[in-house]
Amino acid sequence: MTDLADLRRLHPLPEGVEDTAMNRAQIARALDVSDNTISKWIAQGMPVLEEGGNGREYAFSPADCYAWRRHRDAGARAAKAAADRSASQLAMAFRNLDEEDANASAGLTAKQIAEEADADYRYQRAAEQRGELTRTARVRDLFEDMLVEFRRTITTLVDYCEMEFSLDPEETAKLEARCDGALVRARGTLEQAIGRGAAEPVALRRGDQGEMGL
Repeated sequence: MTDLADLRRLHPLPEGVEDTAMNRAQIARALDVSDNTISKWIAQGMPVLEEGGNGREYAFSPADCYAWRRHRDAGARAAKAAADRSASQLAMAFRNLDEEDANASAGLTAKQIAEEADADYRYQRAAEQRGELTRTARVRDLFEDMLVEFRRTITTLVDYCEMEFSLDPEETAKLEARCDGALVRARGTLEQAIGRGAAEPVALRRGDQGEMGL
C-alpha cells in the first residue's frame, strides 16, 4: 500500500481548499457520495483522524480522504483498462482477427459483431463454393494420402537398395535411419502447416505396406 504522505504529494487538495477536519456528513458531501459509501470506504481502508462510536463522531482529514480516493479511482481505472485489453485480445482470438482487424473492430456493439461474423461466414462459404477456399480437414486428408504413398515408397526403398546394391547390415541400418528421418520431417512439416502440433518420431517398419502409423 502506498504511504499516505506519498498519496498526498501525488494528489494534493485543489487550490484554495483547506485541510480542515470534517465529520462523516461533511466528508460525504465533500466527496459527493452517500453516508453508506463512506462507511464502505472506511472498511476498505480510507484514513480517519478519529474513530467514531459511543456518541462520538468520526473525524476525517479532507486531504487524506481526497488523496486516498484519487489513488483508489486511478487503480480502478487501471484495472478496468487491463481487463478491457484482455477482453479485446480474447475476443480477437475467438474471432480469428489479427491486431489490425481488432483495432478496426474496436467499439462495435454485440449486434454489430454478430452481423460482421455472419457476413464473414457467408463470404467464406461463397468463396469455398467458388473453389477459392478449402477446408483444413480436406487439405489434411490430401496430405495424409500423400504421406501414405510416400511411406509406402520409402519403405520399399530400403529393401530394394539392400537387395539391388548388396548392402551389408550396417549400410542397411544407416539407410533405414535416413528414411526414418525423412518420414518424421515430412510429418513435422505437415503438422506445422495445418496446426496440429509437433510430430512424434515413429520408427520405420520395413515391409509395412499399410497405414503410415505416424
